[in-house]
Amino acid sequence: MEAAVFLKEFISQNESCPSGQDEALLVDAYELVKKELLETSYSIESVRLAHKIFGYLGDKGLNERIETMRKYLKSEQLKTLEDQFWAQWELVDNLALLKKYKVMIEEQKLFLAWAREKTSADHLLKVMFDSTQALGWVEEGQSEEWFDIYHDIIKRTKPTPSNRHARVLYVETAAGVLIYHLKNYAEAVDEIERYHNIIYEDVSWDEHIKFSIRLKSYQLGLYSAEVDWLNYEKTVNESILEIINSINKHNNDGSVSLDDICDMAHEIGTCLMWERRYNQAMPLFEYSIQHQGAGITHYFYAICVWAAQKDRPTTLKHLTLAELKVKGNGGLRSRYKQMFSEQTEFADVWQDEEFLSVFLS
Repeated sequence: MEAAVFLKEFISQNESCPSGQDEALLVDAYELVKKELLETSYSIESVRLAHKIFGYLGDKGLNERIETMRKYLKSEQLKTLEDQFWAQWELVDNLALLKKYKVMIEEQKLFLAWAREKTSADHLLKVMFDSTQALGWVEEGQSEEWFDIYHDIIKRTKPTPSNRHARVLYVETAAGVLIYHLKNYAEAVDEIERYHNIIYEDVSWDEHIKFSIRLKSYQLGLYSAEVDWLNYEKTVNESILEIINSINKHNNDGSVSLDDICDMAHEIGTCLMWERRYNQAMPLFEYSIQHQGAGITHYFYAICVWAAQKDRPTTLKHLTLAELKVKGNGGLRSRYKQMFSEQTEFADVWQDEEFLSVFLS
């Protein structure tokens, strides 16, 4: 696959020194994978490669992903259940990312019906657990139906270690919808308790610490909504202490991965940023950027720097890195301009040519 060679070189250069100069390699990979899709009649290998390449090309790429998944699913290729599941999930997800919610819901219902017939009960969790997709049901006024499906699947699912990850993601999505979109705080308390019970089924679970911090981020959202600042401060302090303890564990014996610690720092930093506690959030983002450097962390850090300091060079630097970087940016890369244009912290520079120039499209 020639496209894979160009993609590998693009990623290598991007991870070494992100800049607009390596975009030509991505364009070459794009053109080649389009040919490979046709030449192989949408083989799963070419489809998966195209999916990865398209994820770095903004809205255009996401639309191409949708078209590719449709063509693959309609193709005469022999398909494993795993590949069919993946392609249908990606079709739904990219419709959600593009906010094509009506079509997304139709496809997700078809996907769920197919999964009920063809796959295990655990797969149903994965069909429905994504938060971006759940938001589409809220936006289309179908949140009640989404929760009917949610309660039915959760009730029917026998808890096992193998489905714990999917269960906690599904419950996390339910809690988020209740807190941030439906403002139903009483039911959110129940889902947060369910979340807590799942992650404490086994404290030796290798994802226990990571999800403990994510649980705290939802608790922070609830405390903020209920104006319970005493518990908010307590939870922030507990979270930061947990991050420090995890850093010590990583340094001592490597029992906590650096990526997990960076994710924790990003989670809590994000909560503080939404509360406009920019100076508190910045050190957490700085740690995550230093040791991981995901595109979305650069973007959130840019928000904080501009809001708190009006530091133009530093803000522009991190907006540029958010737009260009590959790491942690699949599906977001080259899509930050729209986010920037809706971010109120940037309202004073929405028409600023220097700020607008950092975006690829």
